[in-house]
Amino acid sequence: MSAAETVILGGGAVGLTLALELARRGHSPLVLERSSDLVSGCSAGSAGLLSAAHSTPLATPSALQEGVRYMFRSDTPFAMTPRAELVPWIARFIVACRPAQVRRGIELTQQLSTASLEMHAALFEEGLDTGFHRSGVLDVYETEHGFELGKREAVDHRRAGLDSSILESLDARDLQPALSSAIAGAIHYPGDGHCDPALYLRAIADAAREAGAKIETGVDVKDLRLDRRRVTLIETSRDRIQPGTVIIAAGAWTPRLAHSLPVRVPIQGGKGYHVDLERRGSDPGLPIYMQEARVIATPMQNALRLAGTLQLSGLDMSVAASRVRAVFEAGTRTLTGINQERVRTTWRGIRPCTPDGLPMIGPSRAVDNVVFATGHAMKGLHLAPVTARIVADLLEGRRPTYDTTALLPDRFRWSRANHHARTPTPHDDATRISRRLGGRAESVGGREQ
Repeated sequence: MSAAETVILGGGAVGLTLALELARRGHSPLVLERSSDLVSGCSAGSAGLLSAAHSTPLATPSALQEGVRYMFRSDTPFAMTPRAELVPWIARFIVACRPAQVRRGIELTQQLSTASLEMHAALFEEGLDTGFHRSGVLDVYETEHGFELGKREAVDHRRAGLDSSILESLDARDLQPALSSAIAGAIHYPGDGHCDPALYLRAIADAAREAGAKIETGVDVKDLRLDRRRVTLIETSRDRIQPGTVIIAAGAWTPRLAHSLPVRVPIQGGKGYHVDLERRGSDPGLPIYMQEARVIATPMQNALRLAGTLQLSGLDMSVAASRVRAVFEAGTRTLTGINQERVRTTWRGIRPCTPDGLPMIGPSRAVDNVVFATGHAMKGLHLAPVTARIVADLLEGRRPTYDTTALLPDRFRWSRANHHARTPTPHDDATRISRRLGGRAESVGGREQ
């Protein structure tokens, strides 16, 4: 039996960045990661995109149409595998596709993405080798119709303060000669960036350990024991731990960990793939987002990564060859020099998707010492720094810089009483958590933001 002030369940980008943030504030977090390797999970397999311009939540009317239209196809960018357990999730997804809610989700995600991009830059500037580059992102369109939609989206982004340049096909190829002549046009977002996911995870883990965090891998969490609104015991494959605060940052595995808690966690696993190619000097020097195919080509330290597709298939880890092929073929259509001889590895991973496409960040009002930091879908790596800042502020009783009411875990409760109750604010939660911890966080090296 051991004890820990703060236990973080999950050692992906969010969990590790939380550990670094808390350790640097004087706390002693313990991270428990189920995998034996920190770079084997969903965060490590991502495209590494750090883009405020790509902030549309998963739940949109067009995504709903695509999900229904392509439900039984195996080569589409977005698909839902029919399952009984998916029905309640789809019902919430449909509700979340209302235009007003989508607009609010985009505005909040852009705000958080912009802030988190600056935090990524700051981590790199302080000497952490995360593979960070701020050379922009190029959205590329294969059809004239798609290009017209992209132009309209660029206008909306400019209103939100995001700079962009509209490039006809020849101009786009002047900027990036690796582009195929078949493209219709492109939009360049020069303020966006990218990083190397594996480098980020290793650098953040090393910095967190140096700051005083403890990170344990190969640890399965078996159960969370609840007593009088508090998790009093964590049963693991290695130990029994008495926690002060529990932060659940376990991605698609969050529902399994939270099954014993009185909290509704409607997270579905969304399977994605990547194909890593041998890096060549003729490859693009910035991420290429192939809009119609929803595939991103990102230059990494030692590879060109083609990443994409989202299949709501639960925790099924099987590989669909047709989806791997669709990712690869998108690259061959859009870029020159892509061939099978360059393929080094293929990968699949499970992203955590909430019905409204927004992450779950904050405490549940049903459990006194549990905070959620999960459900980031495709933006976990990007939003890891800002998520860590929000959660650390909550634990220290500080008013969060951002209005994250729309991210609170209890938003998925459907009871009539909950519908008519006043929605708690992040400041309410900061005060409540601080009281639960007996004010301890405020006296343990907390810093003003």
